[in-house]
Formats: sequence, C-alpha cells, structure tokens
Amino acid sequence: MRIRNPPKPTPDAPIIIYLPCGFRTDEHDRPIHNPLNTLALSAHATVVEIGYRLSPKSPYPKPIHDVIAGYDWIRKHLSPSPNKRDVDGYSNTKYAFPPLRPKQRIGVCGELAGGSLAAMLALAECNPNGITAAALGNPIVDWSSPLQTPVSCDGENLNRSIKNLHTTSFAKAEHRYDPFASPLLFFRTPAYELPTPSLYGTSFSLEANNGSSNSDTSTELVPRRRSHRKYPPLDSGLRFPATRIDVGPGFTMKDQAIEFAELMQRSVNLYEEKSEASRDRIEVVERGEDGGLWKEKDVMEIGRWMGEMLRRD
Repeated sequence: MRIRNPPKPTPDAPIIIYLPCGFRTDEHDRPIHNPLNTLALSAHATVVEIGYRLSPKSPYPKPIHDVIAGYDWIRKHLSPSPNKRDVDGYSNTKYAFPPLRPKQRIGVCGELAGGSLAAMLALAECNPNGITAAALGNPIVDWSSPLQTPVSCDGENLNRSIKNLHTTSFAKAEHRYDPFASPLLFFRTPAYELPTPSLYGTSFSLEANNGSSNSDTSTELVPRRRSHRKYPPLDSGLRFPATRIDVGPGFTMKDQAIEFAELMQRSVNLYEEKSEASRDRIEVVERGEDGGLWKEKDVMEIGRWMGEMLRRD
C-alpha cells in the first residue's frame, strides 16, 4: 500500500481508498501523473492506494481478498476513534470496526478493474461506519457477460490490455458469477447460463456473443432471463454511498455501467425512506472522448467531488 497525506493534515481528514486500473497503460495512451498526489491535494484527504494482485497467476478472487484485507488494515490503523469508550463498546454492535473519528469519512475510487473492486467495496461496506462516497471510472461490473468487439478505448495497447484482462483474470467460470467480482449481480441475475465446466477453463475467452477456447472445442453462451435481486437486505443497516460513475462514450462496457447505476438508484427508491438526499444519489457522467479514461484534470475534479461528499453532514 502507498499513502499520501494532504498538506497540513488534520486528525479527522477524510480517507480515500484508490484502486488502480489493474494493468499498466502505455505512456502514449494517457499522460503520466500521480493520482495519489492529485487526489490528496484536491480532496484535502489522506489517500491510500491498495496494490491488489491481478494476473493469470493471481486471478479472482485474489484481488477481492487483497482489497478487503487492505480496507481492514486502513480501518484498524488509520481511522479508529480516539474515544476509548467507543473502541471498547463496538463489539456489542453488528459492525466489524470501532466508530470513525468525529466527522471523519471514508471513500473509494478506481477505474476499470479497480472500478469493479471499488464498486464491490462500496456495496459491501456501506454501513454507517463504512464507505460513504464512491467514484467509479469505466467500471467492469459484470465479468459474466461477453466482451463486445471491437473494444473502443484510448489506444490499441489499452484495447489489448482490456481484452487480456477479461480473458485471463478468472481461473474458473463460476468466479465470474460471484457478485463480489461482478457487482452488477448484486442487483440482478446473470444474463447467461454458467458455461459447461469441461469447455471453460483458464483458456476460455468471452468475446462477442459466444464463448470460444483456444482449442478446437467451443460453445455458445446460453442467454437466460434476467430477474431483479433485492439488495441491500432489509434491516441490514446498509445505505448506498453517494456514487458517481464516469463512462467514456466509446467504452465497450458503457451499457453495463449505466445499468449498474440505474439498478442502484432503483434500489434506493424502493428500499430507502423517501427523502431529498436519496434522490439522484447515483450520478452518471459521460466523460471525454472515446474510452474516457481518467486524466490528471479528471482526477482533480473527482478529488474535489470526493472531498465535498466526504464532508457532508
């Protein structure tokens, strides 16, 4: 993990968890900048990058475990309440950690694979003592659906990286169908049946509207009827954070990101008390050209937004 503090940090400064995109991008695809410094300055917050593992040798669910372990470390070491009575008494509550310092809040942001993991963390840890703001850039929120072609993003190197990420990040088919890997599935059932295990392994690739392996054996994905799921569970104490989802107009997974936002807002409308604060809490922003990846000015804007959200009463 890497940590950046803002100039003149205060004990109750917000904490922003930053999750990188999941692979290195070519220097011609996007300007080189330090997102941790940019976020710390623009949000005036402590920023912590969790360097999760994601590669063919470290497929899902390892990135999920890494992010949750990093979050646990942050809660235990960077944000516990200084009030001893709060710390001693928290074991009698349903929450895993002592209360935050007064006025302190935690947010999370990330793009692409990092956006997927940020969405997972935001949905799983959105109790009153957890994540209260999330910024997601082109999040991959449904790994179980085919990767449409051609991939439209900033640069051919990035095109290949996303395709490789989609193909090699899962050792088992069923791991794609886990809502912690595909957060869209917290809100609805998968759009395709689970492929036959004998035809689906580490070499199996989800492309276009069919599945094909590198061997002579191939199979078509079988569509299934989608149905809504209720999330969060009633009486869970979970309340979705303020969320903004940035999408590029040409990003290949734009539709699933928009569907994710719509289903989050639907859940807010159905299961939370009607109030002014609950309206349009989930915001979609179409950003830039083509893929719309975050550049330095975008990260600065996101930092300002996070700083505002994390200081709201």
